[in-house]
Amino acid sequence: MRRFLLLGLCALAAACGQQGPKKTGVPVAKGNGITITTDEFKSRLDEQSPFIRARYTTLERKKEFLDNLIRQEVLAAEAERQGLDKDPEVRNTLRKIMVQKLVQKRFQPDTNAADVAEPELQKYYEDHKAEYVRARKVRVHAVVWNAAPGTPDRAKKVAAAKKVLAKVRAEEKKNPLVFAQAVAEHSEDAASKQLAGDLQFRSQEELEKAYSKQLADAAFALKAGELSAVVESPNGVYLLKFTGEQPEMNRTFDQVKTQIAAKLSRDRKTKEFDEWLKGLRETARVTVDEKALESVEVAAAPAQMGGPMGGPMGGGHPGGVQMVPPAGGPMQPVPAGAPAPRK
Repeated sequence: MRRFLLLGLCALAAACGQQGPKKTGVPVAKGNGITITTDEFKSRLDEQSPFIRARYTTLERKKEFLDNLIRQEVLAAEAERQGLDKDPEVRNTLRKIMVQKLVQKRFQPDTNAADVAEPELQKYYEDHKAEYVRARKVRVHAVVWNAAPGTPDRAKKVAAAKKVLAKVRAEEKKNPLVFAQAVAEHSEDAASKQLAGDLQFRSQEELEKAYSKQLADAAFALKAGELSAVVESPNGVYLLKFTGEQPEMNRTFDQVKTQIAAKLSRDRKTKEFDEWLKGLRETARVTVDEKALESVEVAAAPAQMGGPMGGPMGGGHPGGVQMVPPAGGPMQPVPAGAPAPRK
């Protein structure tokens, strides 16, 4: 089916070539209803990656590439003769490509985003400063014993923590799960116990606020994979294990100004597109027959199609069409029947 579809697109390409603007350049190949010019040859070659283009510097190699173009034109002409350019599947695919081209033409993102004023950039930076400035955060897992200072249970809990610490240190090389087992067996903090003792990524200030200064200082003194000594605080007794960190980030406005400008420019383009599309829909005066829509039976997906991303053209949008210009620039459709280099 894919070969059939590709052949149909070749036929459409040939038909558009005959009805479109006159070809420019000197003909390098001619035949019945077929003409390939120097400009067309160069254009098709420029579609290839620089690595592939580098193969076609000699006359013999250029002949190979031209042979692929001729083969495509011959097949396209035959496909058109057989009426494949009118095939519903081919025409539906062509409409999808036309929509992509329309969106790219009208809403291609700016390359320099120079239209965004400096005050607007500065305001975005201040409003979203957490994206660019962040204190170092660490992640620790903890075994927790609840015991206030000066209570009879305090000494017992400290002794129990020291006993568990000795066991974990003795067994952790042979049993990587020994700390998690200690949490499950001994921890008295229900919230963190459900997460295997995970206190999650927190800054030193956040740890101090949520638990205590003693715990925060101990956590930030640890290195990757390291186990703490017994930590005593007004809130309880702890054993900590260092399991991760997020390094400090401090990006100044000047460092991210270009990035912010590009984002705000893309946001404007997206908003313009949404307004433009809304106008088109209003002009079209589209109505929906919900009763007829509800009656449509949807076939179950085959078992091997595990996710929701298996659209007709590999995208998550209806009909495989990306309706909003992507962050990295417009998506370029692959030309149907693009010549493949010979080995």
